[in-house]
Amino acid sequence: MDDLSTIADLIVAGDDAAAFGRLQARLSWPAGRTLTAAEVPAWFGLVAQLAQRRGAEELGSVAMEAARDPDSPDRLYDLGYAMIDAGAPAMAASVLWRCLQLVPDSEEIVCELVSALESALQYRDALAVLEQHPGLRARSYLCRYLYAFNAAMAGQLAITRGVLPDLTPDGPEAEALHATIAGIVDRAERVAGACALDDRDLRGWQYVLTGCVVNHLSPYGIAEPMRGRYAWLQDSHARIAFGLDRLALLVQDRALPCIYAPPGRNSEILAQAASVRLGLPLAPWPAIGVPAPGLVVIYDLAELPVADVPRLIPRRADQIVFAHASPWTADGPLAPDVTTLLAQTIVAPWAESMVVDPETRRVARTDADERTAEAIAADILATEGLDTEDLAADDRARWDALVARTWPPPPAGMRSRLWAGGPVASSRFV
Repeated sequence: MDDLSTIADLIVAGDDAAAFGRLQARLSWPAGRTLTAAEVPAWFGLVAQLAQRRGAEELGSVAMEAARDPDSPDRLYDLGYAMIDAGAPAMAASVLWRCLQLVPDSEEIVCELVSALESALQYRDALAVLEQHPGLRARSYLCRYLYAFNAAMAGQLAITRGVLPDLTPDGPEAEALHATIAGIVDRAERVAGACALDDRDLRGWQYVLTGCVVNHLSPYGIAEPMRGRYAWLQDSHARIAFGLDRLALLVQDRALPCIYAPPGRNSEILAQAASVRLGLPLAPWPAIGVPAPGLVVIYDLAELPVADVPRLIPRRADQIVFAHASPWTADGPLAPDVTTLLAQTIVAPWAESMVVDPETRRVARTDADERTAEAIAADILATEGLDTEDLAADDRARWDALVARTWPPPPAGMRSRLWAGGPVASSRFV
């Protein structure tokens, strides 16, 4: 009971962050699976108490009901669902796993548990859950799709290929699910022999899963723990210039008439630099209709306005979507055709930021660069580019091999969603 008492004391003391950290460590998947039936009510009670203190009244109420009746599948399901909604999928997975033990072959519970595990980037465990329910997969289209999808996200393409023939669609929703799996299988075949598709091949897997070509791999922790992705990144002019140079290699033979940038200062600055680097005029972002044909330039894909996403999902001839940075820790509605890098959080070089004084070693805050987009773009283009250390992970030969098999993107069809994580694991902030 020491952990319980410590967390309770932290809540009383008002240290909610520390209390949540300890609560999360004990309840999150897979540790939360080891809670005994006798322990569950007290832990759920702490969830309720902390949620209510933080103003999450609905979650607090649901958690309290589960604490009072921890053997009720309905109460456990409601709590797991509420935890997913509150952004705590790893804790939700532990709760829903307990719920599944009470109703072992429920399609609804299996699918919700798989959803929680996917959001927690635990694709191998999601696949294992689905493997344990062959009868459910046999009768449920959704479970067959989830089995194929999580197999791909876990690096098990043989399973994905084997399930595809059993995903014959019978309606619009099933057609969309079938297209997702068919797209993954098609892209995997396209890069067969050119990409290793092992637990280090970030570029290969990013293309197979989403259709996106990654131009730059982070050199920091390339072996462990990042494997090419960034967690928090203070961006630089040199990194942006490198991304534009790689983009130029891809679009130099394309008949692109102009560059578009969605609303936002970051994308405006990047578009200005891209316009000069590529020799293409800027066109205004259309108030209605589709920005095509042309090159759509986005600084951070996470900043793309929600209202503009549907305009870019359908592919159009002579339209390329480029995002300098793409987030990788949460699913996104749209994968770009090409991105410079993958980052959990990125700060533009012209934004307000934190720096360390090299002499005092103290952290200070720098002001945002308020100059015009044209002036900042000129600085980007004047940079000497990335140094040898920053390029340590960028194997040009492997990039060339991937591009040779995958570029240009298809002229029609639908762009994939941007799936979080994948077979290549990276550390992240939680």
